[in-house]
Amino acid sequence: MKPRATTANRVLALLAVLALALAACGGGDSGDGTAADGTSSETSGGGGGDSPLAERFPDGVVRIGIANEVPYGYEGEDGEPTGEAPELAKAILAELGIDEVEATVVEFGSLIPGLLADQYDMIAAGMFINPERAEQVLFSDPDYCADTSFAVAEGNPKGIETFESFLDSDAILGVLGGAVEETYAIETGIPDDQIARFGDTPSLVDALVAGRIDAFALTGPTVQAQVAELDGFEATEGFIPVINGEEQLGCGAFAFRPDDQEFRDVFNETLHEFQEAGRVLEIIEPFGFSQAAVDAAAELTVDDLTGGGDG
Repeated sequence: MKPRATTANRVLALLAVLALALAACGGGDSGDGTAADGTSSETSGGGGGDSPLAERFPDGVVRIGIANEVPYGYEGEDGEPTGEAPELAKAILAELGIDEVEATVVEFGSLIPGLLADQYDMIAAGMFINPERAEQVLFSDPDYCADTSFAVAEGNPKGIETFESFLDSDAILGVLGGAVEETYAIETGIPDDQIARFGDTPSLVDALVAGRIDAFALTGPTVQAQVAELDGFEATEGFIPVINGEEQLGCGAFAFRPDDQEFRDVFNETLHEFQEAGRVLEIIEPFGFSQAAVDAAAELTVDDLTGGGDG
């Protein structure tokens, strides 16, 4: 059984280590459909009647929703889904006898509506768990935790460090519509005319490069991955946002439809086995995730992050 967090201080201590330990990432796809752990997108999990998911997925195919966000879930050069979440999902599903994973790319804000509309079977996009989302979907327990960072011009001329930095500034912040960073910006009190919303990460990058925004906010691994490809831009130091006096624990997971609890539970049990065996890190480390990111998640459950709202 997955261990629960013993105290809030222990979790915050892990996240403090995480903020210092997250590695910069440059993506982990080999370009030939090979997963980060060395397995193929078309795994040899077996499918068929021996699979605990055989009745749910008789064709041996699970459809995932991704938002084309590096390093969480995106299409590789070969058109196959890759990134932290798809590769971990492939490995877990292979253990459950699923031979094939197909991806649908949507805007981040459309991930949950698309899942509920049966466009795919699960979300594998590194989505943060929060109470509002947990009222709409079933989450697995988290597989990683991450801090927040800003992509800014080199030298950080606007002095952006936290969301509060925008309150006494004319700086324009770019966010993904529907992402937690948009919520953080609004609840911090940043005026709406200083918040620019975009549908995907490439659009955020284009706006920053063109000077239409002064910064964009995403998780530390995402910002690190994006600025690594840009000249004249950098990532600010990672931090844990504080909203209404409470630190926001940013931990990502897989999401399932409310009527798919059996699928979620079987997936979750196998995720726990991977965590206990140390297999999660070997799969997601090539995408810029650290031991601290994995350890922080392994101390938490959905209930810890939602106040017990998940079934």
